Amino acid sequence: MTVACENNTGSADPAHNDNGTVYTVSVNRSYDNKGYNKSDDGDPKKPPREISDEEASQQGKFKLSRKEKWRILKNVSAVSCAFMIQFTAFQGTANLQSSINAKDGLGTVSLSAIYAALVVSCIFVPTLVIKRLTVKWTLCVSMLCYAPYIGAQFYPKFYTLVPAGVLLGIGAAPMWASKATYLTQVAAVYAKLTDQLVDGIIVRFFGFFFLAWQTAELWGNLISSLVLSNPHGGDGSGPNDTLPTYDSCGANFCVMNMHSNENLARPDDKEIYEISTIYLACILVAVIIIAVFVDPLSRYGEKQRRNSGAELSGIQLLSATAYQLKKPYQQLLIPITVWIGMEQAFIGADFTQAYVSCALGIPSVGYVMICFGVVNALCSLLFGSVMKYIGRQPIMALGALVHCALVAWFLVWKPHPSNPSVFFIASGLWGVGDAVWQTQVNGLYGTLFRRNKEAAFSNYRLWESSGFVIAYAYSNHLCARMKLYVMLAVLLLGVFMYIIVEILHTRKLRRQKEKERQAAALEATKMPQEPEETDDEIDEIDDKIIVTHF
Repeated sequence: MTVACENNTGSADPAHNDNGTVYTVSVNRSYDNKGYNKSDDGDPKKPPREISDEEASQQGKFKLSRKEKWRILKNVSAVSCAFMIQFTAFQGTANLQSSINAKDGLGTVSLSAIYAALVVSCIFVPTLVIKRLTVKWTLCVSMLCYAPYIGAQFYPKFYTLVPAGVLLGIGAAPMWASKATYLTQVAAVYAKLTDQLVDGIIVRFFGFFFLAWQTAELWGNLISSLVLSNPHGGDGSGPNDTLPTYDSCGANFCVMNMHSNENLARPDDKEIYEISTIYLACILVAVIIIAVFVDPLSRYGEKQRRNSGAELSGIQLLSATAYQLKKPYQQLLIPITVWIGMEQAFIGADFTQAYVSCALGIPSVGYVMICFGVVNALCSLLFGSVMKYIGRQPIMALGALVHCALVAWFLVWKPHPSNPSVFFIASGLWGVGDAVWQTQVNGLYGTLFRRNKEAAFSNYRLWESSGFVIAYAYSNHLCARMKLYVMLAVLLLGVFMYIIVEILHTRKLRRQKEKERQAAALEATKMPQEPEETDDEIDEIDDKIIVTHF
C-alpha cells in the first residue's frame, strides 16, 4: 500500500525547488528505528524482552546490573581487610612461638598441632560446613576458632596450647576454603559484568587479597616489636657477644644447643599478656567486619551454582575433597603446594629462631619480619596485575629462582649482629618468593578447578598444611642445615611437577581449539557431534548471569 502526498512548496527545502513534487510513502514496512535490531532479511526486529526477577529465579538464573561491579569490589575489600586484621593476631603470635615458648618445644608443637588438625579438617570439614552454614557464616564461625589459641598465651602449657591449636586447625580449613570460594565466585561474576577474562580477574582478586593479607605481617610484628622493645620487667641483661654463640647461629643452629644463648631467653610475662590482649581484640573486629559488611554469596549465584550439579548426599559431600585427589592436575600440584607450607614454616619459625633471635635477640624478630610482610604485600599486588601481561610461567620461574638462591645462601651465611641489614634483605627476598606462590598457585587452582572450588581449595589447604606439619615435626630434631637441604629437594620436585602441569594444560587448550574447529566443520555438514566431557575449568555459573543495563 502506498500513499501519494503532494508538497505545496515542491520540496523539503521550499527555498530551492519551485516545482511540485509527489512523494510516495510506503506503509507496508516499518520505519528504521535504532531501538530495534534488523533481521537477516532487513526487517526490523524487536529485541527480546528482559525477563523479570521472578522468571529468572524460576529458570535458575539471577539478574545483576553492571553497577554491581562496585559492590563486588567492596565485598572483596571487606574480606581482605578482615583477613588482614585476623592474621595480624595469628601471624604475630605464630612468629614468636619458637622463641617465647621454646621450652620443651612447646611453641613448635602447638603450631604442628594446628596444621595436623588442619590436614584432617581439609578432607572432611569444609564442604560439609559450607553446605550447612553458607560461605559468609562459615567465615564468621571459623574466624572465632582462632580466639582460644590467642587466649592460651596467657597460660602456655601443653594441655592449653595444643588443644587450642587443634580447634584453630579445625576452623582454619573451612575458613580458607570459603574465602577462596567467595573470591573465585565473585571474580566470575565480575568478569561477566565487565566482559573480561575470568583467569585474569581471579588472579587480580587473589593478588589484592594477598596484598592485604601479607600486610598482617607488618602490623602483627610491629605490635610485638613495640611491646617487647619497651620491657616491663626482666633482668635487663644484654645479648651474649661471645664468638661461639654466633658460630652456632644460622645453618649451624640446633635446638638442643639453644640454652647457651642468652638472646633466646623468654620475655617477661607482662609483655606477653599485653600482646595477647591486643591480638584477641583483632580477632573480634575481623569477625564483625565479615558479619556486617560482606554480602552473602547467595547474591552472586551461590544457590544456582550448587544446583547446577547433582545434589550430593552426606557421604558424597564428605568425600568430595578426597575425590579431588584422583584428578591428575591435583596430583601433580601436591609437591609445590607442600613446598608453600614448608617455606612459610621456615621463615616463621626456623629463620626467626636460628638466624634472627640467635644473633639479634627476640625483640628484633618483629622488625625483620615486617620487612618480609611489606615486600610480600607489594609483590602480591604487583604479580597479580602483571600476570595478565606476561603470563603465569615467568612469575613462577622468578619465585623458583629466588628461593633456590636464598636456600643456597642460607647454607653458607654466618649471621652476626654487626651487619643487621643483611637480615632484612634476606627476609625481604623471601617475601618476593612467597608472594609468587601465594598469588600464582592460588590462581592456578582457581583456573584449573573452577567447577569444584571447595574441594580444590580444600586440597590446597590440605597439602599446604602438610608442609607446615612436616616442617614443624622435624623442627626440634634436625639442625638448620639439614632442614635447608630437605626444603631444596621439595622445591625442585615441586617446580618439576608444575612444569608438567603447564605442558599438559597447554596441550589440553590446543585439543579444545581443535575440537572447536571440528565442531564447526561437523555443524556445516550436519553430522552429529561427539558428546563433550566434563571440564573442571568451565564454571556453569557463567550461563546463569543476566546482565541488565540500568
